[in-house]
Amino acid sequence: EVYTKINGENGVSLTFTKQSNYATAAVSANIAARFEELEEEYEGLHFEKLMDQGQYIYLIVETIVSSLLWGALFSVLVLFLFLRDWRPTLITLLSIPTSVIFAVVLMYFTGVTINMISLSGLAVAVGMLVDNSVVVIENIYRLRARGATVVQAAVSGAQQVLGAIVSSTLTTVCVFLPIVFVEGLTRQLFTDLALTMAYALLASLLVALTLVPAMACGMLRRKKPAKAGLLDRIYPLYRRALGWSLDHKAVVLGLALVLLVGSAWGSISRGFAFMPEIDTNSVSVSISMPEGTSLSEAKALADEVAKRAMTVDKVETVGAVLNNSESLRGMRMMRSADGSDYDVSLYITLPEGSFGMDAGRQLEALCEDLPCQVTASTVMSFDMLTGKGITVNLYGDDMEELQAAARTMAAAVEQVKGVRRVSDGLEEAVPALHISVDRTAAMQKGMTVAQIYLQIAAALTDSTAGMDITLDGTGMELVIESAEESRLRRETLLELELRPSSSAAASMGDLSSMGDLSSMGGMSSIPSGAELPDLSAAAGSSEGDSFRLGEVATVEETVSLGTIQRDQQRRYISVTADVADGYNVTRVTAEAQRAVANLPLPEGVSASFAGENEAIMDAMGQVLLMLALGVALVYFVMVAQFQSLKSPFIVMFTIPLAFTGGFLALLIAGIEVSVISLIGFVMLVGIIVNNGIVLVDYINRQRLSGMARREAIIDAGITRMRPILMTSLTTILGLIVMALSRNVGTALMQPVALVCIGGLLYATLMTLFVVPCMYEIMNKKELRKVDEAELETLEL
Repeated sequence: EVYTKINGENGVSLTFTKQSNYATAAVSANIAARFEELEEEYEGLHFEKLMDQGQYIYLIVETIVSSLLWGALFSVLVLFLFLRDWRPTLITLLSIPTSVIFAVVLMYFTGVTINMISLSGLAVAVGMLVDNSVVVIENIYRLRARGATVVQAAVSGAQQVLGAIVSSTLTTVCVFLPIVFVEGLTRQLFTDLALTMAYALLASLLVALTLVPAMACGMLRRKKPAKAGLLDRIYPLYRRALGWSLDHKAVVLGLALVLLVGSAWGSISRGFAFMPEIDTNSVSVSISMPEGTSLSEAKALADEVAKRAMTVDKVETVGAVLNNSESLRGMRMMRSADGSDYDVSLYITLPEGSFGMDAGRQLEALCEDLPCQVTASTVMSFDMLTGKGITVNLYGDDMEELQAAARTMAAAVEQVKGVRRVSDGLEEAVPALHISVDRTAAMQKGMTVAQIYLQIAAALTDSTAGMDITLDGTGMELVIESAEESRLRRETLLELELRPSSSAAASMGDLSSMGDLSSMGGMSSIPSGAELPDLSAAAGSSEGDSFRLGEVATVEETVSLGTIQRDQQRRYISVTADVADGYNVTRVTAEAQRAVANLPLPEGVSASFAGENEAIMDAMGQVLLMLALGVALVYFVMVAQFQSLKSPFIVMFTIPLAFTGGFLALLIAGIEVSVISLIGFVMLVGIIVNNGIVLVDYINRQRLSGMARREAIIDAGITRMRPILMTSLTTILGLIVMALSRNVGTALMQPVALVCIGGLLYATLMTLFVVPCMYEIMNKKELRKVDEAELETLEL
């Protein structure tokens, strides 16, 4: 009854479950260490890990930490190339480890563990940790170059940008605040990400306003002549381009709108996904045996599949385990509810850096000629959270009508392009005979429905347990089987001889009892108000007289389900279908919904879709709610900073620019819009407005100092170009490793990195032109300047 093969050899399958108060990775390491001791102790003993969650955790942590360190290195290089001085670069560099340590301390005290999501938050935030310090040190460095003393430059440089960096940090942090309003899986997945990023960014603000000016006072005492850089050549070109843009606002804004609509339509038309597939160096393969397969046949088929799996390129280990093994319960993550007793699971491992699903698809193709069904799936799959493929639930009370509707629905879904392995949910249905007993006829024969049922059940019993015997010390049970020719068959069922017992009349009871017994299959033909026969007389007159079952009952051929499923007390059958490779589940589901929209269903039968598409749409609705609330909070934060409703509205035009870049990045990478990528759009809302805040804040300052509006716009664009480019490039390069890597550690957050990089690249470029155009359109009036004397408090 047990079947376990490891690389073609017999083995034993073991599953370990950790205690709740221990970390998975630590338990995995402890088990591996004990395995090594046992292998040394017992000659010939060898262990093969078919699935090790601790291994994946270590791999993910190492990859994310590596991405974090590379991001920090790229950020430092950007600072040095722009500032061309090691002193401000070193000052800014210190903000990264200080902020990370501060964030980890807060994580500890708020119960946020170091996991894939929280570490991804740190990796995504590493490029933004220097943004505040860059703005402060750049302003201090600029004032120092203009002749200010080191103390003046440090104090004034931090004070001048205080409002801008506080506002920009709060806008980035507050986009994650609405996560408290979302529910379900979305909240569980991204709370750690939001808290980690918020802690790190708040720490970076504190560092920028305290540590950076203090270190600048000590390290920038010696004045160093400014060197001409690449930006000095770009400034004249940007002045002319900005002047042309301000004279042709309709062209600039029209181009931005066309790109937004085109990129959004192109991305959304590809369909949606819940999360990206995380392909590891392991793959799980389910082998579904055909109906009626014996244990020996299942073993032979499993051996053949395992043999073919060993021929696939790069395959190192193949483990095959029978699904009904008790030891498999902890590993059985992909077995379907309707699996056969002799279905087998295969676990295949490949060298580090390989992709398991490639091997899985090759194995599926190699086994197409076998009578069993071979299905490969990635070990790290989110199907258990969202479901897989298309599911249509049919609800109704009449089982025959439900079964007919399921067959009709399955036939309609099967015609949809992009579906495979359609199931009507009736695979476990078996032929059955439904016996309907006429209660009136039965009572006239002196029997109740229950007594007839008991005699039929006794006739269907082909064997009887006799006694327990012991032979040579071995205990055995003696079973007596009836002769083959005497066994009850379909053809002879109605000829079954029934004999009333002497206590029939006493056991029939009153009419209410007979009503209860009718639920066992009896079909009453007693009309309402009819006079019942004399039961005792009938029982007495027919005592000992046998009769055929056909005299009191009819037999109808039907089918019976192995299980009856209920949802809120309603019976239902699920029609399911997988989505073929290369097709999007939401698009295929939409086609299926159109295909079955006008399908005629029996009266009393209703249908509703409840598959992966519904889980995706629900999660996306939650993230879009979070996005809308985040946009509102960002606007209100800027209103408080600018003391105006108009200036924040101008800055908000950077958000659609960022979305355009995010959609373009997904299109170029060939990635679908997913719940994960939407988190990237949420982050862009908080990140991209920072550039607009810095720009609009400086324009307002220049105008309040007496500069003309057009001149202030151009001067602000040139002056703030360097910090805008620096902060954007540090964030972009901080994410570049995560965006370009193709491994298990970065796969989950790769869409976030791509969206942020695309949004920042495009929006940073367009912000330098679109925001000045919008400012000139909406700010034609002179700014109101409040004299400091008016702010003095009057005495009573």
